[in-house]
Amino acid sequence: MDEFKKTLVNINNHKYIIDKIETFEKLSEIKSDWERIFNLRQEIPLLFSFEVFRIYYELIIKNFNKVKMEIYVIKNENNKIVAIFPFTFEIKKYFSFLLLRELLVKDEYLIGFYYFLIDPEENPEVIFEIFFKYLKEKRRKWDIINIYSIAEDEKFLKVFKSIVKKYYKIDESETNTLVIDCHREFEDYIKNDLDSKDIRELTRKCRRLDEQGIVMLVEIKEPQEIEAGLSCFYEIEDSGWKGTGQTSLKRSYYGEFYQKLALNLAREDKFRLYFLKVNNEYVAGIYAVIDHGILYLIKIGYSNAFSAFSPSNVLFYRVFEKLFTEKKIVKIDFYGPYYHYQKIFGKQTRKINNIIIYNRKVLPTINYIFLKILRKCKYPFQDDSIRGKIFAGIKKHFLYMK
Repeated sequence: MDEFKKTLVNINNHKYIIDKIETFEKLSEIKSDWERIFNLRQEIPLLFSFEVFRIYYELIIKNFNKVKMEIYVIKNENNKIVAIFPFTFEIKKYFSFLLLRELLVKDEYLIGFYYFLIDPEENPEVIFEIFFKYLKEKRRKWDIINIYSIAEDEKFLKVFKSIVKKYYKIDESETNTLVIDCHREFEDYIKNDLDSKDIRELTRKCRRLDEQGIVMLVEIKEPQEIEAGLSCFYEIEDSGWKGTGQTSLKRSYYGEFYQKLALNLAREDKFRLYFLKVNNEYVAGIYAVIDHGILYLIKIGYSNAFSAFSPSNVLFYRVFEKLFTEKKIVKIDFYGPYYHYQKIFGKQTRKINNIIIYNRKVLPTINYIFLKILRKCKYPFQDDSIRGKIFAGIKKHFLYMK
């Protein structure tokens, strides 16, 4: 059987073809078109580039059971690719009889952004209409589409949701990521973005760490130094709670992904490792990516032996001071959800949208109704230790909520 599943879709007397790529070998055939559309849309970050997804599909998907590549490619009547929607397809089994077929980017934290790769010359409303008409014609072979971390602007997202709602129910949620504007002096940032109480606490932590010996900030960016630097970073991260929980990069298959990603980006001077060093010991590290003058803080790790000194906060503070002084970075992006510990570093955020699209079947409908009830009740029991654990278990294992 041909690995490309071709379907003809007619919209307003124009013919479009949808191909479905399901093998890693076929992925290389759309490289030039992916890069063409990616480069035409200048606002899309490097983390949504072809190379990042190629590494993702090559190294991550193979580690999951019942997960396969499912990338949708839309071509116009001249056989030109005008849109690419990268997904995976997963069949999840709950209890002994419930199956949930999910279309999604397998792990949103690996990509961090989701954009719709649509040629700017095309009408996005037409492209979305084509895509969802195609899904309808496929006899509903999926139950849920999970699109996490959508970073599209409000206008684009509004068009997308208006088309989806013609066919399906959707559930929407928002998260925020901390961002820091670097178009100013470091003293202005400290004065305007940090509370006086937080400044005093950071200063105290820096002083306490200084009392332990010679404290240095180390930056690693040269390709020949990256591999050794990553090994050190993995050891630091593994020394903490992630190592105990077997989720550190050293102990999981994610480590190979982040290593290959770093080595590729380092060749283009788009990767950085920052370390905080006390005497001859590395006590905290940051895995970061640079793109369009923005520094994305992808991973943070710290030595459990120095946890009492809050080495990660001290490292953030010293890295920010360096970046503001050098004036090469225009913005710092914390990349993930806006955690409580980050709030001492600023209040400006970037909004991230998450959308779940539900097919009209029994299990997805139960999921949809349950989510609505939870939001209406403002997620009860989360502060109750026993009922909270039961609540979290239901979300994780039955409803696949993260």
